[in-house]
Amino acid sequence: MGFCVKASLLFVTFLGVVTDAAKLPSSFGRCSLKSPDLDECFKNNTERAVRLLKTATPELGLGSLDPLDIPELTIGEGTGPVHVTQKFKNIKLYGLTESKSLMGHVDIPNRILYTTSITPYLRLDGDYSLKGKVMLLPIYGEGKCNITLINTHINHTIYAESVEKKGKEYWHFYNYTVTLRPEKMIYEFENLFNGDKKLGDQILSVLNDNWSELFTDVRDGYEKSFGLIFQGLGNRVFSRVALEDIFLDV
Repeated sequence: MGFCVKASLLFVTFLGVVTDAAKLPSSFGRCSLKSPDLDECFKNNTERAVRLLKTATPELGLGSLDPLDIPELTIGEGTGPVHVTQKFKNIKLYGLTESKSLMGHVDIPNRILYTTSITPYLRLDGDYSLKGKVMLLPIYGEGKCNITLINTHINHTIYAESVEKKGKEYWHFYNYTVTLRPEKMIYEFENLFNGDKKLGDQILSVLNDNWSELFTDVRDGYEKSFGLIFQGLGNRVFSRVALEDIFLDV
């Protein structure tokens, strides 16, 4: 399945890494690697940091994460009932900063971080263009859309490599794996079938009644896309902030 993501925050991984050093704001909290409660601390601080990023944090090179701007997103067709490429532009992603951390684990020797979160309400607003078939039914149109994911469990597995800059260790995330498990999804596409309301309402009813089967078919594209988004955001921070300023007792 093909996918493509282009975002202003995204491809700032080490092709264009930010070299200005920065300190982690004290409000974010730090965890000691020697603490027996390291994982609990990491879980809590991750949630706190995400909520704080609702407002811009220029010292970390980050704008507001709510909404998060994604200029372009393409989800390729699946191998089952979804035979249509979904193209989105000018997306605003709402709801990330309301995520609640359920689990966190830090594996410093192997440079792997694990977190699990639940996001009550995740909404993508933007412009869409699609043409193809869904469950053997033709579908086409372009215009405004929003896709809402309800109570989405997100598992994050983050792989890093060590980079030394001016005698300090920094981490670069080279792989960010995401799994998405929404409890429900709601699709809204304006101007389907060139504005034919009857046909548009009928296909939307099919999409929303069968959201689980349809999403499962293209889940891989969404997961890879979100993984790239989160990877880009993480590298914005970890390329600026030395590991010793993120964790105590490194």
